[in-house]
Amino acid sequence: MLGLRPRAFRSTLLDASAIAAVGCLVSLAAMQPVVSATEESRGRADAEVIVVMDISRSMLAQTGRAGATRLERAKVLAKELRVALPEFRVGIVSFTDRVLPHLFPSVSANSFTSTIDRAIAIEHPPPDRRARARASALGALPDVARLNFFNRSARRRVVVAFTDGESVAIGFGTFRARFVTERTDLVLMHIWGPRERVYGPDGTPERYRPDPASRVTLEQVATAVDGTVYSEHQIDAARATVRRLLGEGPMTAQGSELSAFELGPFVVAAAFVPLAFLLRRRNL
Repeated sequence: MLGLRPRAFRSTLLDASAIAAVGCLVSLAAMQPVVSATEESRGRADAEVIVVMDISRSMLAQTGRAGATRLERAKVLAKELRVALPEFRVGIVSFTDRVLPHLFPSVSANSFTSTIDRAIAIEHPPPDRRARARASALGALPDVARLNFFNRSARRRVVVAFTDGESVAIGFGTFRARFVTERTDLVLMHIWGPRERVYGPDGTPERYRPDPASRVTLEQVATAVDGTVYSEHQIDAARATVRRLLGEGPMTAQGSELSAFELGPFVVAAAFVPLAFLLRRRNL
């Protein structure tokens, strides 16, 4: 009655194809496609770094309930340090009143990041001396050098400890001897703030108060082993010191590592092409 002609089969087919293309591309993007490749890793076999993370409860302290905790800030700094040392094998150890290895020195940056994100958490595992007000013991740090966490081929060894420095009393009798005997250097990163509090599950501040003597404690530890102390805002200086301690050396093959490139964002962008085609045909 209106005198309209039916749509041509070709026009209907174009629209149907565009709709199907949008659906297929969005579905493909939801599958999170990646392109992976195995690449040979090269690095230094004569020098290694072990990052030590303080996981005592005081590392939950933060400036306000919305602020980042000390442990969260330490994780960010540890990742920045790892990025600056791509050619070195780097391991991860946690400590409270004892040390526990989570990742032995490896040239794989992916292994380092996943271990930091998934394995490092407050009091996992819990300390032995739970009844005491302070669980962390800086006196346990020499065990990192003593307990064969480093490979025997590593002639230059550096321990970088991220801690708030709020430790039980330290006996320096054998502290220096263990670091010197194992030819290990110590760099301390002070993760601390004077107005930080630890908040309970209900958001109420606990009785915890920051220890203003924590920096002095770390300086005493560093002096005992000819080490250095940096605040969390001096990560650039800390990186420079670690590289200086590691020095120069030959590069050798260190195995292979799987790398992946995510295609999802590009597939989503491609879906806008047939969608724009449909909108143009509808409006014009």
